[in-house]
Amino acid sequence: MRELSKNWKLIIGIASVALVLFQFYVTATGLLSDLIQRPIHLAFVLGMCFILKPINKKSADNKKVPAYDIALSLLSIIACLYIVFHNKDLLLRPLQWFSYFDKAWAILLFILILEASRRAIGWIFPIMGAVLLIYAKYGIYFPPGWRHKGFSFDYLFQFLYHMSNGFWGSMVGLAATLLAMFGIFAAMLSITGGADTFIKLGLMATGRMVGGPGKVAVVASCLFGMVSGSAMGNVVAVGTFTIPLMKKAGFKSVWAGAVEAVVSTGGQIMPPIMASSAFIMASLLGISYLSIAKAAIVPALLYFGSVFICVHYYAKRHGIMGIDAKEKINVRELLVILLPLTMFMFFVFRGYSVMYSAYYATLLGIATYIAVFLSAEKNPKAIAVKTGGMLYNLSNNGAKNIVDMTVLMTGAQISISLINTTGIGIKISDWIVGLGQSSLFLCLFFSMIVCIILGMGLPTAAVYVIAAAILVPPLSSLGVNTFVAHMFMIYFSALATITPPVCSAVYMASAISGANWVKTGFTAVGIALPAFVVPFFFVQNEALLLRSTPVENLIAVVTAVVGVYFIGVGMVGFFDRLIKMPLRFCSVAGGLLLLYPSWYISLFGVLIGVMSLILNRFLQKKPNFASPS
Repeated sequence: MRELSKNWKLIIGIASVALVLFQFYVTATGLLSDLIQRPIHLAFVLGMCFILKPINKKSADNKKVPAYDIALSLLSIIACLYIVFHNKDLLLRPLQWFSYFDKAWAILLFILILEASRRAIGWIFPIMGAVLLIYAKYGIYFPPGWRHKGFSFDYLFQFLYHMSNGFWGSMVGLAATLLAMFGIFAAMLSITGGADTFIKLGLMATGRMVGGPGKVAVVASCLFGMVSGSAMGNVVAVGTFTIPLMKKAGFKSVWAGAVEAVVSTGGQIMPPIMASSAFIMASLLGISYLSIAKAAIVPALLYFGSVFICVHYYAKRHGIMGIDAKEKINVRELLVILLPLTMFMFFVFRGYSVMYSAYYATLLGIATYIAVFLSAEKNPKAIAVKTGGMLYNLSNNGAKNIVDMTVLMTGAQISISLINTTGIGIKISDWIVGLGQSSLFLCLFFSMIVCIILGMGLPTAAVYVIAAAILVPPLSSLGVNTFVAHMFMIYFSALATITPPVCSAVYMASAISGANWVKTGFTAVGIALPAFVVPFFFVQNEALLLRSTPVENLIAVVTAVVGVYFIGVGMVGFFDRLIKMPLRFCSVAGGLLLLYPSWYISLFGVLIGVMSLILNRFLQKKPNFASPS
């Protein structure tokens, strides 16, 4: 993000207020058609993006905005608004050029979107967009199996610029409505003290327990992750407090960083408020968000439960006590956070869309904040200044959330539009099925690898969008329920942030902890091991997503909880004493077997897990650790 001068901050601030007010207007009235609302939204976003995000990192400290960035900002605004002024003509003649300017704006906007996505998230979307454009044009020259008739550049740019499934397609539609409103809602919760409140709750709930600081990280990051939706944002907001606290208590730097990276990533898959990818999934499948949140409950609890177990036994192994937490939360702090969250969930449960739920919850949050401040402040001038400052910060933070999300969704939109036009998605699906030799496990494994590779250069939501387009169809062709296949993609889209060699959450956490990021990354994968295997098992056993009979759901949950317990103990290598390495493998193996949807295999897993701990106790007569108990 560029460090702006005072004047530019004012300009961006005004634009941010205008964008947020526009989003409120659109949400409240719904009066604008797609070819008016989406171009206006993108004009705001691209116009701000070229001012906020410099051409490279070296230019970030330069407060002076270069003339070329001002020019790109203005050109992007004009290219988008051109569609608004010609929206009626487009309905009558979508595949005709109106003038040479029309063609020029189409080509220019294609380049501007790819450049904006490069500045925001790297080279992935520009490369994909360029390659897919070449493939769309010259498909006739590709090898058999990948060949198609080819399209003219005239048709391709008319399709992208004029049609509602080109630049202005469903991904941009989501960014301009649901995700934009949720970005404002998240900004409201953040600026009204969300991170601080959740840290205090974590300290009050778990601070005095064995390994208290590590458990505080689990609780606080789980809660804040539901609001931020970003693993890196979670690490920055919560990890700057919890990582030093863990190190001070006795956690090694590697472990402190790994724990925070893992729990910050898990916040994206934790109901009731999951990351934006879950909202996108609800829109793509035409189902309620509530059904996704319900299905995510058990895997999310297993995820955080496994981290909690690892932290607990690591602390017992190293004699790490709890801390004397004296934190207190007053009623006002709780009201500012809990009332909007409660309102959001109330409307979701009543069947309202996530967009409208976030809209009403944001309005309540603003009203609550003002009411709480009014009750504590008697000076009218101070009240006006404080309220105005809060609303201004809300607009700035909300607009930045909108810019980040819309830029990546627009970059993804180009790729998805060209994938659908050329039919390459079907060809990739056939290739994956062939590569897996029609084996479900191999197809799932290759899908996991693709998600992790995509996650090296893309945020979670973008990874999910691309994965949903190219990886769900081959799994569906092998009999996997479409809903379950999408859930599989959501989980591995999130887990890419802690999987080496490119693991953004680990980079940030290790920078705070001062540990080697490679060691931190592999430690994080070990702590999160159940998260990497549970998606493979819920494909086989939908009871783990609470999509079976009550009895089958209960059995699946109980065996999974016991399995995750054995895995955690085995990964840490400690129960009531140190566990020898061969028996650690047995404990992990027993835990994995308990996740398999078969009662006799689960029973075998229990026997292996229990016997490994009993045998270890027999082999090691004396506990060799500094117990805090």
